[in-house]
Amino acid sequence: MTIMKIRIINPDYGERQSDMEARCRWLSQYTALDTELSMECLTETRVTIDSPADAVLAGPEILRMAERAEAEGCAAVVLYCFSDPAADACRQRLSIPVIGGAQASLVMGALAGRRLGIILTDPARIPEKGQFLRTLGIAPERIAAIDAIPFAGCSIWGNRKEALRCLIEKGMELKETAHVDVLIPGCLSFLGLGDALADAVGVPVVDPAVAAVTLAESCARQHRRAAWSI
Repeated sequence: MTIMKIRIINPDYGERQSDMEARCRWLSQYTALDTELSMECLTETRVTIDSPADAVLAGPEILRMAERAEAEGCAAVVLYCFSDPAADACRQRLSIPVIGGAQASLVMGALAGRRLGIILTDPARIPEKGQFLRTLGIAPERIAAIDAIPFAGCSIWGNRKEALRCLIEKGMELKETAHVDVLIPGCLSFLGLGDALADAVGVPVVDPAVAAVTLAESCARQHRRAAWSI
């Protein structure tokens, strides 16, 4: 059996190897047996992606990591972030698919419903994300609401129950006031909370991490060494 390797680039500095391996194990339940996931994080650029400035600062190292992944035989690259940092630059330089968490989740969300509701982790980033998300190829009117829970500076992994409680509360609000019929948690650290959120709110939930990895896998299986610009 030929193994298809997908490299996941986590654009936050200093992630623990054990945590990255745990995320790959979780995501592997959604991929085929012949797909091998690996994750790397920034080791030189000391930022976490919490602003457009962070994305710009991290861009050169992300591009180097993506080029190395292709050189090492990876069939696709996933940008593990809801800002899709350096996505266009990577696509320009690589000949394999490069998939970002935000764009992947919007594409899949548009297949699941007509009115998408995005829930971020920081209310201050709503205006910026509102502009960014409308550049990713989905008709702007499909994004019915962009809101946030008050989790800026908080660890989602360290506060799973509280994060889920806040997501459910906000999801119910968006369902009732904006009539959204699909929810997208706007941070890849929400990995694994989608099923509980969907059950509580009663609408489909697109997990950006799962969406990015499974879309990358699908694109890689169709790949014919031509540049991809999703």
